[in-house]
Amino acid sequence: MKFGLFLFFLSFCFNVNAQTIDSIALNNLRDAVLELENSELMRSGSLSVSVKKVKDATNVFALNTERSLPSASTLKLVSTATALAVFGGDFKFQTFLEHDGVIRNDTLVGNLYIHGTGDPSLGSDRFKGYPTGIELINRWTAAVKKKGIRYVKGKVIADASFFDTETIASTWIWGDIGNYYGAGVSGLNFNENLYKIKFKPGADFGDPTTFLGIEPAIPYLTFTNQVTTGERGSGDQTIVYSSPLGNAAVLTGTIPTGSAVFSVKGSIPNPAEYVAFALKTSLMNGAVGIGESTVPQPGMPIASANPKTVLDQYDSPPLRDLCQQTNFWSINLYADALFKQAGKRLAGKSAFDESAKAITAYWSGKNADLRGFYIKDGSGLSPSGSITTHSLTDILNVVNRDASFNDFYKSIAVLGLNGTVRNLGKGTKAAGNMHVKSGSIEGTRAYAGYVTSKSGSLLSFSIIAHKYMPGSNRVITDSLVRIMTLMAEL
Repeated sequence: MKFGLFLFFLSFCFNVNAQTIDSIALNNLRDAVLELENSELMRSGSLSVSVKKVKDATNVFALNTERSLPSASTLKLVSTATALAVFGGDFKFQTFLEHDGVIRNDTLVGNLYIHGTGDPSLGSDRFKGYPTGIELINRWTAAVKKKGIRYVKGKVIADASFFDTETIASTWIWGDIGNYYGAGVSGLNFNENLYKIKFKPGADFGDPTTFLGIEPAIPYLTFTNQVTTGERGSGDQTIVYSSPLGNAAVLTGTIPTGSAVFSVKGSIPNPAEYVAFALKTSLMNGAVGIGESTVPQPGMPIASANPKTVLDQYDSPPLRDLCQQTNFWSINLYADALFKQAGKRLAGKSAFDESAKAITAYWSGKNADLRGFYIKDGSGLSPSGSITTHSLTDILNVVNRDASFNDFYKSIAVLGLNGTVRNLGKGTKAAGNMHVKSGSIEGTRAYAGYVTSKSGSLLSFSIIAHKYMPGSNRVITDSLVRIMTLMAEL
């Protein structure tokens, strides 16, 4: 009698729907989840797993699905899904080179403007057939010279006012924002808002390193180098400390011994300022005289008494391509730019808090259950933002009914084949079958996406392991991948 009640209790707790689902496979999945939950790895942490049928949103398996936990980068699925649903896969960001003056002989009497609309890919080298940062600056220089302009009696003004003044979320960690993955979001982004820092390591462990400079060169940035030499093979253990819109950075941590030059990536604190500087430098090198460059604060309106004339219009790759790069390679800048873009379209405001409210209302309005959905950004970088696995699988199910689903589904990397999950699950039935977004912040590992079950049903899933045993990243990843591969057996 007690054993029968126990089985009923398990069935109730896990909300198992066994119709058309292999019962043996379901038991195997349950056993793997319980084994991890009851292990020493999760003694002080939380494990949440939600698996649903996409067709009718019924639960296949559920454990702790209403606990609100950090999403890490699985939140990028929500940002990209929202952008594709709101704008469509063909949408392109536009960036304009303009002037507001008159051309008299070879002189432009007026200002040059670089007017951004939040394109996170501007100047990126990720997209074949689209100009890199250097190529774009050269293109704009050529556009000015094509008009016969040899002197600008005015300024180069970087117009980043499309978005608000808040370039980073207030809940991001200071140790993140100076590094490339913590780059702020501007109305005028460039080169993915990153630069490479080059070091020469010392000969022995603990030796000071030599700061060799950055690429691209940004002479107005200053650096205090406190980086020392670590053990051979220890990798990049640096932290770049800087502030939004500031021009000073402190470099700490270690780089490994054994290489002549070792590079790490930092975030450009004010990308609009850099674009204005780069264009002014290129114009002057191309024999075009010009006054000073001016960079208004992000989000501040640009005043001009005269109408503007477009010298060049640059269109980004289609949104579907940006979303694919976002989800394949977990690019925080792209996710947060799409998050702000959607917020501005849905609510007329692009601040992080306002965008979060707008996006939450959008999916709630489509009947997704968003209790416990407390997001702070679009990338999942904020450790204080949280979601439930139940709410994420609800959103994934709703997306399936949207016209944008095909683009969204293709934007998610395939386990064992590509993106950040290319080396996971190889040789299993999940490899090549599971579209999955990975996520990782300190103390949290997460995965979410879709898998086609053995019975032919498309399933949505979300897994979050939070506050697992420190130092067990590899073990927890292997455990979660094992759980995901068992989903493909259902």
